Amino acid sequence: MASIEQSIAVPGPIGVSAEDSGAIARRARLGVWAKTIYGTGEMVNGITATGLTYLAFFYLTAVCGLSGTRAGMITFITLLVDSVADPLVGMISDNTRSRLGRRHPYMFGSIVPIALSFALVFSIPAAFTGLRLFCYVVFLMLVLRVGLSFFYLPYLAIGAEISDDYHERSSIVGYRLLCSAIAAFACLYLGLGGLSANPAALLQRSNYLHFGWIAAAGLIVVGLGATFGTIRQIPRLHHAHHRPGRPLAQFVRELREIFHNRSFVSLFLCCLVFFVAQGTAAVLALDANRYFWNLSASINQAVLLTLVLSPVLGMPIARLLQNHTEKRTLAIAGALVFAVCQFYPPLLRIYGLLPNDFGYLGELLVTNAAVSAIGLVVSAISFQSMMADAADHHEYLFGVRREGMFLSGVTFSVKSASGLGSLIAGVALDAIHFPADIASRGLEPHLALATVRGLGWIAGPLPAIITALCVLPLLIYSLDQEKYRMIKQALSERGNATGEGRQR
Repeated sequence: MASIEQSIAVPGPIGVSAEDSGAIARRARLGVWAKTIYGTGEMVNGITATGLTYLAFFYLTAVCGLSGTRAGMITFITLLVDSVADPLVGMISDNTRSRLGRRHPYMFGSIVPIALSFALVFSIPAAFTGLRLFCYVVFLMLVLRVGLSFFYLPYLAIGAEISDDYHERSSIVGYRLLCSAIAAFACLYLGLGGLSANPAALLQRSNYLHFGWIAAAGLIVVGLGATFGTIRQIPRLHHAHHRPGRPLAQFVRELREIFHNRSFVSLFLCCLVFFVAQGTAAVLALDANRYFWNLSASINQAVLLTLVLSPVLGMPIARLLQNHTEKRTLAIAGALVFAVCQFYPPLLRIYGLLPNDFGYLGELLVTNAAVSAIGLVVSAISFQSMMADAADHHEYLFGVRREGMFLSGVTFSVKSASGLGSLIAGVALDAIHFPADIASRGLEPHLALATVRGLGWIAGPLPAIITALCVLPLLIYSLDQEKYRMIKQALSERGNATGEGRQR
């Protein structure tokens, strides 16, 4: 521990406070290696989100035998509890004072519970059925989700703090998303390589067990690596700003403040709408590819891997466009491209314009997945950079740094909406009479035409329409490059005045 503490004890210039020294450090450019090390922390979220989104729902219903409604309820309950806990986690992190700063103690303490609970989710004993299975998975998911909050919120807050540069913040987000894409690719390649090598493998319980424990080992490696690797950035981070008063009153006050921030409200509502849609679509991806599109194992794998690998193409495109276009405009345009790509292919199949014997179906779906993913990445990079800018706007409005609370508000909307979307997906599967426990029904269960078409609607056009609506809240977001420059100048002048007061 002594060596860690020594590594962060970097004094500033004589006569300069630690906070002022941090402000000077944040104006310096971050190197490629520093941004890469920081970006690897996103792999923790990339692995867990990919495994839970694309594999867990199918595993719980088709292999373990849960009904769609119960599987959706698990996601809804655990994400709802987690989303409510997020603001508390954010406030705790914002107000922590330790030799390792505000963020790192929670990152160190959470990574092992995250990895262990993830492995156990995919190692469910065959004897667990019905209510016993439901309660067991709820418990594991709660441990996993809350543990992830204690890692991910402090991690995101570090990214919002380590640079004050308007454009470099987009670059930092880009590194994060690239690492997320690598993690998601590795997770799906590991999972689908074993689970989709043939149709039977997708329904074999033992394959999921191997996947879960290998992924858990990866979580520990990348989580601890990113936490240790970002310790040297602690001098760049802001210090805790304590306010007088009781913790509960302070918590309520800070919640009220962030919802009086117009920039935050627009981002919050955008996330809320978008993730209701994608919470529905993402958990049905394997079901739709297998039973609506009737894709072979190789095409199914290619479509899903294209979705997670396309950020490699989207990053340079986003960087090029950001040199000439405001972040809000790119966020809106990218979301609409994504929605269109999600909307039209299932409708073509439902109305007979894309028949089963269409020779280039695989190529069409892979190309469509690439375009949609690029649109999503362009939107996501702009959106997440806007969040960091809005955190500075919050300091300008209320005089305190609250990245943890601010980001927890956004993750609250993401998680609660994703949980609601998963619940909608589960209820919808039962409503269209999609069978649970497919593993016991053979490789090719008979599905009524109405069921197949219903699966197409709830996996494509329905979430696409909701996704398009998420751009409406962004219309009230008003921070552009010029306004942000004025905010940073005002914060700098405020800091200088405070420094002069201290000297007097």
